[in-house]
Formats: sequence, structure tokens, C-alpha cells
Amino acid sequence: MSVTFIKAASLAAFLMLATATRTHAQDTTTTANLKPTPEGQIAQLVLRDGSSLNGRVVEVTSTTVRFASAIGETTIPRTSIAKVRLVDPTSIHDGQVWPEDPSRTRLFFAPTGRMLKTSETYFTDAYIFFPSIQVGLTDQFSVGAGMSIFPGLGIDEQFYYLTPKLGVYASPNVNVAIGALVGGAKEFSGESPVGIGYGVATFGDENTNATIGTGFGFSRGNTSSLGVVMLGGSTRVSKSMALVTENYITTSGDVNVGASGGVRFMSERIAVDLALFGGSGVNALVPYVAFIYRW
Repeated sequence: MSVTFIKAASLAAFLMLATATRTHAQDTTTTANLKPTPEGQIAQLVLRDGSSLNGRVVEVTSTTVRFASAIGETTIPRTSIAKVRLVDPTSIHDGQVWPEDPSRTRLFFAPTGRMLKTSETYFTDAYIFFPSIQVGLTDQFSVGAGMSIFPGLGIDEQFYYLTPKLGVYASPNVNVAIGALVGGAKEFSGESPVGIGYGVATFGDENTNATIGTGFGFSRGNTSSLGVVMLGGSTRVSKSMALVTENYITTSGDVNVGASGGVRFMSERIAVDLALFGGSGVNALVPYVAFIYRW
């Protein structure tokens, strides 16, 4: 056996070992920071074969995870785990984990007291002509931007808006935030920016909650006489559907009332809102359609 052959075989063996080591490291990336599940939380393990287990992480070693579920305790190789996430126990129904509402930080138009998580982002398109995007810069602060896209109008004639939002209190059943809708357009450039500043609080869990908010209108250099009170809420009726309502009382000389009700269809990342709006001075119900995608 030649020296050249021995060197080549040794090099091949070294490369195979290095490749295996890198593959193992890549396989365990998803569990690199895995710890035993805290009290009051449920962990969902998604395995590489597509199946999932709901329960608690009991012990983590360098190569395995000991997991307690409805079928008992199981020792699972870390390389078999594709994804791990903590879920609220109230999200588990008949052994299934209901996905989090992709649009949990808002009702239809109105915000809730809940906040986006850091780097969480969603895209919304209402009535086709009002696309917007919202990004969680931190767990306590998010900012969004959007514009109208009415056909036949130049880009300088469209309406533009920003939606900063700050979370001031957060707990499992109470969430409070303040924020604003700030907009501008060529048609009222003398008064821009215009908008509404608000405070909002949401009470309840992920499945059933109520939101109350109050706000005031403003324009360049002054506060308008517009005052707004919003009452709304949502209740989950199945894994993929929730009932949503959003109602307003506005004062600007006269008192006006607006009411709405509708359905939200949802999956893990996508939600579709279908609703009807009515109110003072409106002779017919106005349909509302919006699409939300979260990533």
C-alpha cells in the first residue's frame, strides 16, 4: 500500500468526520438554548418527520431531550427536533394547539393593547387600496407605515400614514398601549400632519378578550374637537375562526355611533377579516375586507 494512498484515505476520513460534526451542529441549532419548561407553560416539539408533541421538557442533555407528554416520558434525540416553541396552556384544545391569532395586535382598524414581539412583522391590505406594514422594533415598541394606492392618482396625490405604538403594561390578561395614526396628503397639505392619538387597553386571554380605547384628533399646530371612544373584542370559536366586533362613539359637535361585526379566519401566519360596518347617518351596511400576513 503506497504512502500516497494512505495519505488520501486519511484525508477522506478527516473530511467525512468534519462533515458529520458540522451536520450534527446544524441539526442541534434549534435546541441550542433549550431548557426545561417553566411552570405554567407548555412546550410544543415539532419533529423533523412533521409530527409534533405537546408537553413539558423535563431534562436536556448534550444529545437528547427528555419530554413528558400525554403518552408518558420519551427520550428524543436533539437531532430529531426541527422546532421548539412555548405555547399558552389555554391554546391547547382536545390535544391540538390552536395557532396564535396573526392579527392579535388589532381588531379591524383599531389597535388592541397587545404588542408585536421583537422583529415580528405583518403586512396588511384592507380594501385592496390600503396596504401597510407593521414591525416590532422591540417587545414594547412597534412602528408601521402605509399608503393608499388609488388608481388614476399620482404618487404625490396618495394618502400616507405612520402608526407608532408603545406598550406601557403587559401581562397574560391585561395589556395597555398608547400610540397614534399620523397621516398626510396633498389635498390637506396645509393641515398635515393630521391624525389621532390614542390609549388602549385589552383585557382577557388569547381566546376571549375585550378592548377599550379613547383618542383625540389633531392637525398641524392644534388639537381638533374630535374625540373617540372605541369598544371592541374578539372570541375564538374554533381553531381557525374568531368573531370580532369594533364599535365607536365619536364627538365633534354631534355625537355619532358606529358599530361593526365580523369573522376572522386564520392559520398560523395568515388571517382574513370579513365584516360589516354601520352607524349614524349610514343608510346601508358597509362591507370590510382585509388580508393579514405575519412573519
